[in-house]
Amino acid sequence: MTLEELNTIYNAFITIKQIQYKEKGDLEGLKFGIKDIIMTKGVKTTAGSKILKDYIPTENAWIVDRILEKGGTIIGKTNTHEFAIGATNTSSIAGPARNPIDKERITGGSSGGSALAVALDMVDVGIGTDTGGSIRIPASLCGVIGFKPTTGIFPMDGIIPFSWTLDSLGFITKDFETLKKVLYATIPIENKKVLLSTAKTKPKLGVFLFSDDPASKSLKSVLNKLSSYFDLVQINLNFMLAFGSNVRSTIAVAEGASYHRDWIESTPGMYFPDVKDILLSGLKIRAIDYLDALRARRVIFEEYIKAFKDIDVIISPTTKIPAPKISDVVGKEKEFRNLLIANTELFSLVNAPSISIPATKIDNLPIGLMISGIPFEDGKILDIAEKIFQILSN
Repeated sequence: MTLEELNTIYNAFITIKQIQYKEKGDLEGLKFGIKDIIMTKGVKTTAGSKILKDYIPTENAWIVDRILEKGGTIIGKTNTHEFAIGATNTSSIAGPARNPIDKERITGGSSGGSALAVALDMVDVGIGTDTGGSIRIPASLCGVIGFKPTTGIFPMDGIIPFSWTLDSLGFITKDFETLKKVLYATIPIENKKVLLSTAKTKPKLGVFLFSDDPASKSLKSVLNKLSSYFDLVQINLNFMLAFGSNVRSTIAVAEGASYHRDWIESTPGMYFPDVKDILLSGLKIRAIDYLDALRARRVIFEEYIKAFKDIDVIISPTTKIPAPKISDVVGKEKEFRNLLIANTELFSLVNAPSISIPATKIDNLPIGLMISGIPFEDGKILDIAEKIFQILSN
């Protein structure tokens, strides 16, 4: 089956267009799918929206230039929830991105097309963004690896923003060898030191966010297996649990409304209903509430850092549920968004490096395990996550 035929079935790409500058380089031979909020010179960047359906940038985003300069090949622009404002990838001008295990189910989002393209071997690497879980959620639901680095260590130049405070570039692959190769080849040289690992021989894993949801129950056997290799410690982050979701939402939605203000006020009918509702709600956030949220974020960050006195990383279910059916989600995007981002968004709030790896299945549908750590200790997270991945693969 050709790439185009496969895409007709699954909607991984909004635009299929090969871009290559050099045949040689650190990334030669690797194929990339680029989330369609990331600018590509001369190639449409629609953000999954009617508003930008014919927009053709005149410059590349920083990450696109970096990939092309290192010999990587871009295959096209991957499907995204409109303007990356959603976790289901059902609101897109290309139609819903369809789960690789069951095409009647969602991929998760908003970087759903990038995760799907990797899962179907259409590309080796999916490039996306993560503001509250948009890399890790689709990675969990599609059964691949999704890594959100420490916020800010990769430039966001040339990427349509949702939240300037919380947006992070992210990477999706099937294996750690490819992931590390891409990270080392693309990260700015001044930040390369964050990829060095300081992991201990037997790290302590903080167990967090395990509850009575389907994913937590399914991951109990995974915890039992990991207890033979690591020290597991139950942890509590009370401020983060009590206030984290509301604080992150206030910051992200207020900043998103700021960017979209002219469009949402002049042409609200151009947006998908769920995205329109989020942006309109953002226009109602008072400056004092936004500033209070930024202050509360600092308190939560301090609590988060203190937790690492006794542990090396935190492990959690990436999502509480496996991929729901598209027919159940459409019209209820807000309900499913809140459910899907419940765990991932807490780590976005504190700028943490955080990765989802395939860990278990519910009725043959993938569920990820999330490993998160202290900002700028990306190498430690990657090292421990790779060890867990190897254990669970055996």
